[in-house]
Amino acid sequence: MKTRLSEDGTKLVATYELHPFDFDRSGHLKLWILAAIIDANQVANLLGDHAQLRFPGFLKTVTGFARYQEFRIQPEFYTKLRPGADTTATVTLWISHVGKTSWLLEGDVRLASTGEVLCHCLGQAVLMNMATRKPTGIPEFIREAFPAQNPLLRLDVPTPVNPGRMYRHDFVALPSDSDINEHTNFSTYIRFCADATAALVRDGAFPFLKEEVKVKKISLLFQKETREGENVTVEATEDLGRSNSLDFQVKKGNDNIVKCCFEFFDDEIKSKL
Repeated sequence: MKTRLSEDGTKLVATYELHPFDFDRSGHLKLWILAAIIDANQVANLLGDHAQLRFPGFLKTVTGFARYQEFRIQPEFYTKLRPGADTTATVTLWISHVGKTSWLLEGDVRLASTGEVLCHCLGQAVLMNMATRKPTGIPEFIREAFPAQNPLLRLDVPTPVNPGRMYRHDFVALPSDSDINEHTNFSTYIRFCADATAALVRDGAFPFLKEEVKVKKISLLFQKETREGENVTVEATEDLGRSNSLDFQVKKGNDNIVKCCFEFFDDEIKSKL
């Protein structure tokens, strides 16, 4: 990964060379790899040579916890990014809001050769006191450097209103799944939900869920953390009042860990992918 600032100095740009093993058997970039390269750029925005957010005492007295992540995947993600072809991507992130205790990063992933957008992303993180494990105030000099243009909307994942049958799948967090806080990285939860989806496709669990189904949007709300070696259960259900989507609740025992939703392209778009 190579990083640089944009010409106007407001955005962090990273370039990635993707490898054949980053793609699945259908020739599409694995969704958790997409999330991982975006996460690497988010971390670089805090710790890298071109970091835009430099919190005093970061990783000593304070740290950042992800609260929400969202990925809006474009059709070009499935049609233009292919193994053995054009596999260089750029991730561009910018700080769109800094509040009292949290900040919002927005960005996009593009095909380096053409500039075509593959995915839009959005993430909210909270500054945490490492001793108390509670949110702490963002220094005033940082807030002044990024004045808020609009109030921050409440970011959330939809809760099923009319849930159908539920399916459960068990997973374990591996040592390689840990992030800088020694928690399970958020991209791992996308992998868990994607693997659960593949099992549901194989078993014919939901009529709309076919082999050729393509994810259009991923949203995640982080509720608690897990660490390496801990077992989690992914509960998957369809909201009967909302078409072309799957809702997931990742649990550790009775604790809710992550709420996630996959939204899929409808049939008209799927036929073109």
